[in-house]
Amino acid sequence: MANRRTTAGLAGPIVLLYLGYFASVPILEAFVRGLFEPQLNWAEIGWGETTVFAFMVVAGLIACVTAIRILVDSPRFPGIVATSGSSIGRKIDSVAVTLIGFAVVVFSLMGEGLALGFFAPIVTGWLCVNTIRNYRSLAKSRRAATAQ
Repeated sequence: MANRRTTAGLAGPIVLLYLGYFASVPILEAFVRGLFEPQLNWAEIGWGETTVFAFMVVAGLIACVTAIRILVDSPRFPGIVATSGSSIGRKIDSVAVTLIGFAVVVFSLMGEGLALGFFAPIVTGWLCVNTIRNYRSLAKSRRAATAQ
């Protein structure tokens, strides 16, 4: 039997990202909207439901963080990252694309304008992965510049 070394696929982390996202983000969004709802009576909400939803949110966030950590290290997951030898224009471009994406996601989650719908988890995951990769790449180039 051959001992082949292959990289892991993307299906597992992406499914984990979707499960974690839909288990946590809608509940957190409803909670934040409920904080500012004047007609909501917080005294009627029981502790049993609150603890179930709290555990669901925590488990969902843990799943999202785990999926993003797997996707950051995967060479198959695409991203726009400036390497240490890239020009300053490429570095600004990679950071600007990520910041614009975060603005779109924030507006989408706030309910204003564009609704990402089914693509929200993968867009948010891509933005997080891209941010981590950009940070690592730019920190590495900064360390290389100070060492010279």
